[in-house]
Amino acid sequence: MSHYSVLHWSALSGVDTELMNVQGHVAPKEKHPGSLLEGFSQTKVSTMAVKDNLLVAGGFQGELICKHLDREGISFCCRTSHDDNALTNAIEIFNTSSGAVHFMASSNDNGVRDYDMERFQLCNHFQFDCPVNGMMRTENYGASSAAIGILQGKSCTCPSFWVAAFAT
Repeated sequence: MSHYSVLHWSALSGVDTELMNVQGHVAPKEKHPGSLLEGFSQTKVSTMAVKDNLLVAGGFQGELICKHLDREGISFCCRTSHDDNALTNAIEIFNTSSGAVHFMASSNDNGVRDYDMERFQLCNHFQFDCPVNGMMRTENYGASSAAIGILQGKSCTCPSFWVAAFAT
């Protein structure tokens, strides 16, 4: 990340390649239900993940921007929340037991969301009593679970972490 640009540096060629620039207007080229077709401007990226030619970036105002690295343009944009405190804290891209590609995003609006990346649809939305600062997904016996990291605060009665289990 440098000056609103997501860059890839090749150790072989020593060349930077810009993958995505979020300084100006960013809008999806593909149409998917739930995608914010008007897009965003000057997104401040708070977190991102890359796996298998997929890039997902999260912003300080709940923005999620998805890009297939082998396609032109942005694939999907959405805002997870309109809360003042909607900062996207962590993103993880993973394959479900059926082989589908999903990503999970945790945020300060107390939620963890699971999206199907083929259709860019929200599959699960877990709500907690406190902001979710991070998560890690694991799979056991065909069921998935996410270890949710939550910091304990003065006005928060949450434990230091939760485990949410869901079937995929």
